[in-house]
Amino acid sequence: MKWIFCTFLFITLVSNASADRRQFVWTYAPVLQVPDGVDLEFYQTTRISETDSWEYRIEIEHGLSHRWDFSIYQIFAQREGESFKWDAFQARTRYRLSELGKTPFDPVLYLEYRRKIDLKQQNKFEAKLLLGKNFDKIALAVNPVYEFFWAPGDPVNEIGIDVGLAYSPSYRFSLGVESTTRHEFVKNSDDETSSYLGPVISIASGPIWYSFGYVWGLNDKSDDARARFLMGVQL
Repeated sequence: MKWIFCTFLFITLVSNASADRRQFVWTYAPVLQVPDGVDLEFYQTTRISETDSWEYRIEIEHGLSHRWDFSIYQIFAQREGESFKWDAFQARTRYRLSELGKTPFDPVLYLEYRRKIDLKQQNKFEAKLLLGKNFDKIALAVNPVYEFFWAPGDPVNEIGIDVGLAYSPSYRFSLGVESTTRHEFVKNSDDETSSYLGPVISIASGPIWYSFGYVWGLNDKSDDARARFLMGVQL
């Protein structure tokens, strides 16, 4: 793991551009990368339950036009008592459905594909609609979500919604709350719903921004809690 953190830290220190800031860690505002802009982002997600687990993502994001961007991820994971491993590859694209400010909530279509390195595990496709609105210093973001898992094994469908609300007295600081919910439909099995709610904080200084969120599980099918840390810089 040391080489991941050292590489990321070096790039952030030599960069002199302002990063494309994210106020939330589970919810996406309807914001795209600027044309020809490139972001580097690092994610760390902790799932707290009977057996804790950690996921680490490195993302490169490229703005293709004022309405379209594309990202690739390398994902690493570790479960309590197990070895650190390269877990998955992921590709993501976002497309703005209308000119900014021309329609309510500035909708952006989000599409994602994930392929596990272990080919015995399922493929994943995810679609989201990114909606948001700024009211002076208050930001609201809402993401209806559909997820589909397939091959090998029976297909699994999930629907959900992510919501974030934040107050930002300045660019440097943001404080808010997030909720995330998923309802899973499994063939020949009972449906399951997991829901989470908790605070999120974001701080920006110079070319670097940091965001941290912690949510508690709200029902029996949820983990006890989840925590996520994001760090980003525009190259």
